[in-house]
Amino acid sequence: MATTDIEKGVSSETLQPEKLHKRRRRHSSRFKVARRVKKRLRKFKWRVILIALLAGILVAFAGSAVLVVDSLSKVQSSQESLNRLLDSLNTKPANEWTYTDFERLQAAITELLSSLDSAEQRAFLVRPFARFNDDLAGVMEMLDAAQELGMATNVMLTGLQPTLFYLTEGQQDEAIAVQGSSGERAVELLTLGRGSFASANQHLVTANDILDSLNSGGSSADLLLVEQDLLAYYDQLLEINQILLESPELLSVALGLNDTQSYLVLAQNSDEIRPSGGYISTYGWMTVRNARVVDYDYSPTTETSPNPPPTSMASELDIPSWWIQYSQPIYAAWDASWYADFPSTAKMAAWYYDNGNNPQSPVDGVIAIDIVGFEYLVEALGSVVVPGYNEVVTAADFRDVIYRIRAEGEGALPHKQFLVALYKQIINDWQKAPAEKKDDLLGAQLRALREKHIMLYFSDESLNNAVEILNWTGQVDPGIENDYLLVADANVGANKSGRSIHRQITYDVEIKSDGTLHSRVTIAYDYSAAVAELDPAVRPEHYRDIDYYNTLQVITPAGSALIDSSDVPNIVHTVNQPENTTFVTLTKIPYDSAERLQFSYSTPVIVETFGSYRRYRLHIQKQPGIINDLVSVQVRLPVNAKIIDTSIEPSANFTLEQPILEFRTDLSRDQWLEVIFQNG
Repeated sequence: MATTDIEKGVSSETLQPEKLHKRRRRHSSRFKVARRVKKRLRKFKWRVILIALLAGILVAFAGSAVLVVDSLSKVQSSQESLNRLLDSLNTKPANEWTYTDFERLQAAITELLSSLDSAEQRAFLVRPFARFNDDLAGVMEMLDAAQELGMATNVMLTGLQPTLFYLTEGQQDEAIAVQGSSGERAVELLTLGRGSFASANQHLVTANDILDSLNSGGSSADLLLVEQDLLAYYDQLLEINQILLESPELLSVALGLNDTQSYLVLAQNSDEIRPSGGYISTYGWMTVRNARVVDYDYSPTTETSPNPPPTSMASELDIPSWWIQYSQPIYAAWDASWYADFPSTAKMAAWYYDNGNNPQSPVDGVIAIDIVGFEYLVEALGSVVVPGYNEVVTAADFRDVIYRIRAEGEGALPHKQFLVALYKQIINDWQKAPAEKKDDLLGAQLRALREKHIMLYFSDESLNNAVEILNWTGQVDPGIENDYLLVADANVGANKSGRSIHRQITYDVEIKSDGTLHSRVTIAYDYSAAVAELDPAVRPEHYRDIDYYNTLQVITPAGSALIDSSDVPNIVHTVNQPENTTFVTLTKIPYDSAERLQFSYSTPVIVETFGSYRRYRLHIQKQPGIINDLVSVQVRLPVNAKIIDTSIEPSANFTLEQPILEFRTDLSRDQWLEVIFQNG
């Protein structure tokens, strides 16, 4: 059976001759157009399209780069604002700190994090290209690390917020106070913030992983600088956060929240200066329970007070040949030792006290406070009425009253008994101070701790490490990886002339091309009669010889070698220790005269190299007990060196045969100086 046209799927219309002819014409026309297009495409330069596409990508990349640069500029601006705020807080008296200061600090951190987040977002389009450029890869990784460090700081502050609020505004809140002592409450609030501190630790771990993975070998010098800054921030934050994580347990131990703690108190007469503070004219002990002083006593220092250890134990002491040689060497352990390092002095004093079986021994720690520290406390209290003496003592007349009592008495004992009564009353008033004086007292304590007029030592190693990080122990830091200087006096002439002697330190250092140093320390003493005549401590009844006899220690980097000493009348002993080298000599400054001593020495390689940069770091430590020294530092760089940055703004900057930087500072507390430069 024949199939129909419909069944074949073809309409009858398509089979019509005239229709078929038109279809073929159309098909032929389309074919010719396709051939013309292909022919033209063969002649078209595909490079134009590729260049256009690449240009579009580059425009997008450049736009993103501009945005990233703008964001990085904002990051830098935020960082500078934060640094200015930190500098202002660092110089602000502690008793003037408020909760508003904390809020300003937290706002500055938030602004920095916002700037970092913006930079991260704008870097999104740039990141794929980082694999092709070391600097770009470094920028991306450093942004990530900076963001982690910023978040760590932010959550640390969040964890501290309840405690700081309580210690500032919250101290006068009676509703809080009734829950327990301020120490107990602080421990509770720090425990509350521990989750935040743990979170901060995680951010620090992540930041450390990023910093460890940095391939800085191919990075530019500028990025190496940023990397060094981030590493320094990481180290500081890690130490602080570790203290915060451990603080509840550490404070519980120190404040006797679990077990009663006993402390030896050394009252140092800084008018009779010694390497780690001053001669111990009186001493005391106190017991602390539940963050309160529950018992205490004070006594004058005599041959039998405190009770000394057996004389046979003197063989355990290693007394330097250049130090005071006693007929009974055992007393050297008590008489304000030769150590400029207070923890060493405290440990030896505790050894003396404990082995003499004195009250409350063995002690759990040592607290030293000098005359200036007591003056700060009296200033915060306003005045102190000394029972049994009809005396009202203020900060302004503190020393006048003490030395008047000393002059009126026969011998040293009546004066020391007055000091005992005065110091007992200061502690009593301190413990019972009204709420409106709490802030001033806290500020006085913090200021005295920062300036080394109060120093702490604990037998508990963890607690001691924590306060050492806070720089409250009066420790001598190592001079191994950086330049170092500490000038320590010891008045061995048994007079009280400390406040009348003006001491100025000049340090000239030349950085050699191999990274070693040629250093020169000049110590100028001015013992003016015009000043001494107004000093209640410098009166005939207070001295056997008015001249100033001084055992001087100049503590320098480990491995230093003395080249020369000028105007030094006696032999200079070189004492080499693993962490420092000390030059020791005995000198005399006659009354109403000036003397100038100078020590020149060389050091091992100290200047650090990273990339094309070199970094010189100087740590100048203050001697405990000294009120203030004026310090001038001159740094001479290698010939043709280029100065990149300094941590402190120089007071002068000039070039003779080589670049020279001049710095001026006061040494009310320890100082760091850093200079980054490139060799020519």
